[in-house]
Amino acid sequence: MEKFDVIIIGAGIAGLASAYTSVKNGLRCALVEKNHHSGGIAKDCFHTYICGLFKNDRTNSFQIANKGICSDVFNFLHNCYGDKCLISFGKVETIAFKQEDLWNFFLNRLNQNEKFSFFKNTECVEILPNQKKGKKIQTIRLSAQKNDFYLKADVFIDATGCAGLTCKNEEPDNSSNSPQLGGFCMLLEGGLNKELSLLVPYTARKIIQKYNFDDYLKYITITYNFLTKHHILKFSVKKPDDIKKCKFIYQKLNKKIDQLSKLKFLKSSERIHLRTCNQTMINDASLKNKDNQNDLYCVKSYWPVEKWIENKGPQYEYIKNNKPFLIPGSALKDNKFDNLFLAGKSIKVSERLHASTRVMGVSMATGEQALLNAFNYLKEN
Repeated sequence: MEKFDVIIIGAGIAGLASAYTSVKNGLRCALVEKNHHSGGIAKDCFHTYICGLFKNDRTNSFQIANKGICSDVFNFLHNCYGDKCLISFGKVETIAFKQEDLWNFFLNRLNQNEKFSFFKNTECVEILPNQKKGKKIQTIRLSAQKNDFYLKADVFIDATGCAGLTCKNEEPDNSSNSPQLGGFCMLLEGGLNKELSLLVPYTARKIIQKYNFDDYLKYITITYNFLTKHHILKFSVKKPDDIKKCKFIYQKLNKKIDQLSKLKFLKSSERIHLRTCNQTMINDASLKNKDNQNDLYCVKSYWPVEKWIENKGPQYEYIKNNKPFLIPGSALKDNKFDNLFLAGKSIKVSERLHASTRVMGVSMATGEQALLNAFNYLKEN
């Protein structure tokens, strides 16, 4: 049985950030991914803008919110494209990127390190605690093409998203009165047509009303990335069977909007991505809007709070640039196992702050910090 210093489960942006930080600190690292590729939701939904990377300070534009890996990624992308990749959307700042460039930034650096191992098409199916020390994970059972095997490590990082490794089989909490909608995306290729950003949602609303579809489906957006010459058509969804409706709406849109029909359809998301919160959430009071000198290991989020109201769509609460949310170490720590740390969409926050803490820039930062917290745990134990 192979033994590693750290095993990271999930190769989305947070898992890649954890792995990157791991090899920088000289740890023997295994990265486990159930799909055939890295990138997670960001790749499957064709993201081409990194949100949550900056402070959104109009008096001092494009200042990095969290140093470390976020600075490394920013410098790499900025060197690739120059200032033209720095994009403001209303009150928030983002950076444009090409998918292949971002993933190669991580994989080229990881694959060159002899202490790094990548297990693709491999799913974690069981956590096995240490029999003598029940609050520590000792081994995990993995399944790859119906063949099971085991890996051992001193610390583990849960970067799977969803509800988290230790509660993925528990019943979801449906008590919320303000559901967070997920996304289903289509990738289209063609020249820029600014009218589409207005025509598509306007026409889609009429289609959805005509066929008596759920109101939440009407919140459709289409964005354009000048680096790739691609449009991303995004549907707001709530359940898996919404996919058929999304494809139907797209067909109707093509018949009604000539400019849209001229765009080449490339592919759609492999699945829908619903926003689910970790079952063991921490409350808003734990995410202070002021500096906390007692918590040195915190991640900052300046991204707006987002709340979905079905008859109004997304409602935003913008964060002042001098009062970010501080995500404490307790949000990056599992409650059941001492040597399990959380990153990305697996971290513990309230539903209200779900969107603010799970965008790509913040997920990268939590991936890095989760690994640093695990590294400190190793040194102390």
